[in-house]
Amino acid sequence: METYQINLFKGHAIITEGKNTILIDTGAPSTIHVRSNIEFCGDSYHCTTNYMGLTVERISEMLGVQITTLLGTDILMNYKILFDYRNELIEFSKAGHDFNGEEVNISSFMGIPIVKLRIGDKNFKFFLDTGAKLSYLFSNFTANYNSIGREEDFYPGIGQFETECYEILTSLGNKEFKVKYGNLPDLLQMTLMLGGTNGIIGFDFFNNFKVLLDLKNGILKFED
Repeated sequence: METYQINLFKGHAIITEGKNTILIDTGAPSTIHVRSNIEFCGDSYHCTTNYMGLTVERISEMLGVQITTLLGTDILMNYKILFDYRNELIEFSKAGHDFNGEEVNISSFMGIPIVKLRIGDKNFKFFLDTGAKLSYLFSNFTANYNSIGREEDFYPGIGQFETECYEILTSLGNKEFKVKYGNLPDLLQMTLMLGGTNGIIGFDFFNNFKVLLDLKNGILKFED
């Protein structure tokens, strides 16, 4: 088991291992690194330096901090990962963790995890994205709520954009928590539709729960 201190830079989970500064991104199917191979948790992996025109230099520019690595689900799926944002810790294990939170099954699309959440009496499917400081819902749903202001965000392949934000109570099982949702640009909303999802859940999810994520076996455990 390997334990790292998390730097929650603007809601993004960043860790340091050796000379590498790593953005943990469950919303990315592929790892992007400054070189074509990486050593992580004592294991060696091949990775890309350019994913559909996206490099770590460009990601660093949009993020506002220099990183060497965007660690995607192609590598993350090899571990059972315990996220503890409140204590700013993250643990990677192949054997498992002594964690007895409530368990739910999750699915995936292109390796990106999908979790079912509830808003009011409606069920929604969300991409679970540690790389997202804001969460997102389709604009035709947030139209029923009052804006609490605008925020700027970025998305790889799209760049920076501004969105109206809405605070909406959301539930996982019998646990209810507040989430700040924005609206994605139209092109990205179409991507959500292709994945059969209604939105993206990011920082607010992990900030409200201690979360164990087992991508390979499609299991998520959580507790307050």
